[in-house]
Parts: sequence; structure tokens; C-alpha cells
Amino acid sequence: MKTTDLSRRTFLKSGVLAVAGAMAAPLLSGCGNGRKHEVDEEGNFKKEDPQPDFMKPPAPIKDSQLASTETADVIIVGAGMSGLCAAISAAEEGGKVIVLEKTNTVNFRGYDYAAVNSRVQQQVGNHLDPVDVTREIMRFGAYKPNQKVVMQWVKHSGHVNDWLLDMALAKGCKVQHIWTHDEMVAEGATLPTRPSMTFVLEPTQEAIEKAPKGMIGGKPVIAMAYTLLSTAQDKGVDLRFKLPAVQLVREDNNKGRVTAVIAQDKEGKYHKFVGQKGIILCAGDYGHDKDMLHYYIPSADTVKINLYPSKANTGDGHKMGLWVGAAIDEGPHAPMYFDFGMVNAPGLADSVMRQPWLSLNNYGERFANEDVPYPFIANGVRQEPDYSKWNIWDSKWPQEAPAMHQTACKSLKSVYHDPKRLQKLIADGVVKSADTLQDLARQMNLPYDKVKSEIERYNEMARKGFDDDFYKRKECLTTIEKPPFYAAHITMALLVTLGGLKINENMQVLDKEKHVIPGLYAAGNNSGSFYANDYCMTIMGNSHGRAYTFGYLAGKHIMKN
Repeated sequence: MKTTDLSRRTFLKSGVLAVAGAMAAPLLSGCGNGRKHEVDEEGNFKKEDPQPDFMKPPAPIKDSQLASTETADVIIVGAGMSGLCAAISAAEEGGKVIVLEKTNTVNFRGYDYAAVNSRVQQQVGNHLDPVDVTREIMRFGAYKPNQKVVMQWVKHSGHVNDWLLDMALAKGCKVQHIWTHDEMVAEGATLPTRPSMTFVLEPTQEAIEKAPKGMIGGKPVIAMAYTLLSTAQDKGVDLRFKLPAVQLVREDNNKGRVTAVIAQDKEGKYHKFVGQKGIILCAGDYGHDKDMLHYYIPSADTVKINLYPSKANTGDGHKMGLWVGAAIDEGPHAPMYFDFGMVNAPGLADSVMRQPWLSLNNYGERFANEDVPYPFIANGVRQEPDYSKWNIWDSKWPQEAPAMHQTACKSLKSVYHDPKRLQKLIADGVVKSADTLQDLARQMNLPYDKVKSEIERYNEMARKGFDDDFYKRKECLTTIEKPPFYAAHITMALLVTLGGLKINENMQVLDKEKHVIPGLYAAGNNSGSFYANDYCMTIMGNSHGRAYTFGYLAGKHIMKN
């Protein structure tokens, strides 16, 4: 070989790398606190590990490590709404069912149960167009969801809602309220809502006495939790509390059937549960796993309040599914954000504080149309300094707020409005109160001149009946002129994450090639293929509606398959 004939490898290893190294040294040294870039023998940058740690499967638990093995027809991971509905549904078909629950009790939150044309909806004249509902959910998800999956909820939620209510009535619970069209649909709203919510339950005294602590939503949630837990017990469902699932067992080197799930008790011992017909993952979302939250919902870094009191929702079902080859929704996943957080106090904001009053950012500037669904409010506030806003109103609120026609948890008829608690928040200074706007601005620590000019502008548009700045509907334009004046410092809060393992219309989990993973099902917030971008708040209560409907359908299909 001539001295001038240099191979690519020799060339790269010698002069070019030497020159490149000399030139790059100052640049790379300036990035010393950042990522370290290494080169291979060919002089190419080595690729960093694309997988976060939570995606990397742990070593399989060997049979020699097992303390016990049990067999049932169906093993369900998680004792929330979807898990208990799946358990009862499978038990109705004669199945022997074991439910593994991480915590010491069942887990429920909220009481808005959506359906499409259930019995109670028809009783009060609420009719939903299945085509419109399907298209609305798909539109919110930018058509990323699997429409076949969405349509399963649209087709079946009505009769499953009837099934749910019949169980509650059989347990002695009563219907406290049936949502009417006028309570759910505001004419002229920026984004029209549909009359999708159904019933609100009143629990028995026994249910109240047995209620677990810390469930969000008060008595209606207690009624549902009691109904499903006691019904499951009546059906012979074997519930194992304080026994978290840690690993799925899939045959043929993760290419065959999922046959079992392994759980770990408080002493660290492993127990294997074989599901002869299959495993249903209903273990909830990943709202308390910071790595998953950052990876799948980066916007959550700007949201400082997590509304769910239990910290058990760490994506256990998602991880176990990923470790055996399941596909997961494309990111970023949809979060369920609410304008529910109070900057200066723990707990939930009262519904009065969350009405579409005038909102100012921390510079004293109005920045958005305040009459949009909660996820969109959250998106707007997250663009503002400190990710918070000030809502401002005056003493005319008892007459003005009802006319704004807010729905679901913003409704003044919901359990989230308590006049006594509101007065205490005012007395404690959490809600600012003043007889002059100057004093109110001082308490808000905002520049008075700016606050004054924004309120004057807002009052002018309110009297005219048209919002020239953001096109908010006139029913929500109210003057701020009659003392005392009020202001609430509101921030965004995360209730739940809504991305999950991809499923088909039978709730069967899919792999990355869209093939069914035999023996594995998912429902509730472990299941995906339904949401993307933002929660579809115009179909109120559909998250719970999906949970109970898909739990029910998974239980039926697993027994018949």
C-alpha cells in the first residue's frame, strides 16, 4: 500500500480526529455540565440509551423465588372503578376472580359518570347523538385514538351505566340527582358541551361508616365505592389488599401468552397468580411517577399540584405491560388538568372561585377567554408567569355566577361549592377581600394602575355586552364595581394521566405490531387508544364512563374468549 493510500478507519483515527479533537475541546469543555458525547472506532458519536429506566424490564422472578402459587380464571390488578367492574362482570359469567390491590383499600375519585343514552338520561330527555360524541372525542385527540375503541364506549356505556345504577339501588343507595340538559349545556358557550352526565348517588349510613378516608368527591363517591366493593364480595371475588403486582409472566421469551402475574407482600415474598383465562390490568395511572410523568407529559413539569391524595398511582400496570412487549400510546399523553389548585392553601378551590370571572396574570394583564373547558384554561395559564392567575369578582356573584351556567365540578350545585367553606377561605385571607380595588390590588401584590385599567376596560365591554379582546360570551361578562371585591390566586392541578397501553375493541393489549398479546387485557387508566393531547371535557365525565364500561367489557370478553 502506498503511503498516500489511507483507509477511512486509519484516516479517522489519525489526523481528522486529532484536528477535530483540538477544535472541539474548547466547545465540549464549555458543555462540561451537560451530556458527555463519546465516539466509537469509526469516529461516530455513540448513541445514548434511548430508553428511560422505567422501560427496562427487571430480571424475571424465578419459580425458586416464589413463596406460593394460586390459580383462578381471571386475575385483575387494581381495585378501582375499572378493576371492580371487571371483577363483577367476570364473576357474573361464573369466573373465579382474584383482585390484587397495592393499597389497603379500594380507590375512587370523582362522581361524574358519563354515558350515551342510558336509562336515566332518557328519563329526563337527554339524548346524545352517537356520531357527534364519537367525532368530538376523536377531534380532541386529533384523531390519534383508535376509533373502534372509542366507539365501544359510545355503543355500550348506556347499558353499562344502567347495570351500575341497578347495583347501587340494590345496595340501598339512592339517586340524589339526575343531571338535566340545562345543567350541562350552556347556550353560546365557547366550546359546546353535551348532556353526557347521568346520576349522582346518595350513600346508605352503612356505606358512610365503612368509607375509606381521602376519596375525592364526598358522599356520591362513597356510595359508588361501597356499591362496587360489597357487590364484588357478594359475587365471591377474592380481594387481596396490600399485595402489589410487580411482574407479568409471558411465555416463550415474551412472545407467547401472558399466563400469570407475580405480586410481592410486605415481607418481600413473591406470590404467583395464574390466570387461566387471562390477566386484566386496572392499576391506575402514573401521576406519582415523576420519571414517567416527565417522559410522557412534559407539560406536567409546570403543574405543581397533584390532586390525587394516594401516591400509589405509579404506572405499575403500564410498566409491567411494557416489559412484556406491549405498545403504549404515542406521546405526549393527555393529562387531566384542572383550574382547581389554590396557590396559598392546600385543598380544592371552591366552585365560586373558578367561575369565568375576569382573570389576570401576575403582571395584572388579562390574557385569555375565561369561558373554555378546564384543560384549555390550564393550557393558557401554563403560558403565564408562575403558571397561575388571579380571578376577580365582586359582591354581585350570587346573582351573576348561576347565569354563567358552568357545569360538572364548576357547577354551583356540585359538592365543590360550600358557602361556609368559602366564607372561611375569605376570613383566612386565602380569598382576598377588599372594599376598594386599590386595597385588593395591594393584597394581590399587583400594580394598582394596571389592575384599575384592566377592570375599567373589562367593565366597559361588560356594559356593552361584547368582549372585543377575547370574544367571551356575554353571559360571562360581569362588571366589577360593587364592593366588597374578591380575588383568588388559582393555579393548575393534575388529577390523572390518560395515556395507556394500546388496546383493541375487546380491551386486549396490543404489541408494537398491533398484534394481540394473548391473555392480557387493560381497562381504566392502564388502557390507551382513547385519548390524546387533552381530556375531552365537552363530553363531561367520560373518564369514569370509560373506566366502568371498559372494565365491564373486559370482564365479559375474557370469560367468553
